[in-house]
Amino acid sequence: MVTLTQFQNGVMRYIDNDVLPHLTGFRRVGLGIYAGLAANNVGDLLLKYKDHPAVEVLNVVDKDGSIDVDRLYSVAAPMFANGERYSVNIPMIGEMTVDRTDLEKLYQYIKG
Repeated sequence: MVTLTQFQNGVMRYIDNDVLPHLTGFRRVGLGIYAGLAANNVGDLLLKYKDHPAVEVLNVVDKDGSIDVDRLYSVAAPMFANGERYSVNIPMIGEMTVDRTDLEKLYQYIKG
C-alpha cells in the first residue's frame, strides 16, 4: 500500500522523467501544465469516488485512501507479458504508446 501522496509523486516523476522529454514545443508545455494541475485534484477525486460501488469492488483503495499498487501491478503486468504495446490518444498531445518498460518504471517511481 502507498499513500495518495506517494502515488501522485510517482506518477509525476514518470511524466517528468519519461514522457515530457519526448515531447517538444506546446505539447511539452501543455502536458506539463495539465499534469501539474491534475495532480493537485487527484486526491480529492480519489476520496470522492473510493466508496463508489464500481471502485469499491476493485478493493485497491482502503478506507484511509491508501492505494494497493502491488495488486494493481499484479493485474497489469500480464497484459504486457508478450511484449505488447498499447497506444492511447491524448487530446492536444497526440498518441502515446506504452509497454512493459513503462509499467515497470511507473511502478518503481510510485513505490519509491
